[in-house]
Amino acid sequence: MDTTEIRFTINSTIAQSFNQLGCLYISTEIDWDRFDSVASALVKLIDAKVKNKESGADQHRWQLDFEGVRIYLTYEDISESFWLELEHIQDQDVLDFIATLIEKK
Repeated sequence: MDTTEIRFTINSTIAQSFNQLGCLYISTEIDWDRFDSVASALVKLIDAKVKNKESGADQHRWQLDFEGVRIYLTYEDISESFWLELEHIQDQDVLDFIATLIEKK
């Protein structure tokens, strides 16, 4: 799949309820096998850097650096959930800014 075809939207219903937790849930066409290409497209879109990649039985988790702020990009296969999560909740303004970057595209 061409990464220019990948579309991301903020899942606003979930995002509102989890906003205080430092998570940003993202809707996109994703599955276990396409995680790398979809995640790479999101990383490129927000201009972050991948610091570490982990995979488990049902979860992919990448550690990202976004302008000095550590963020985790996670995909859980069972729930088909895809989200960004702050390491430190006090960086919520950064996550809010990332949401605007995603919504603009």
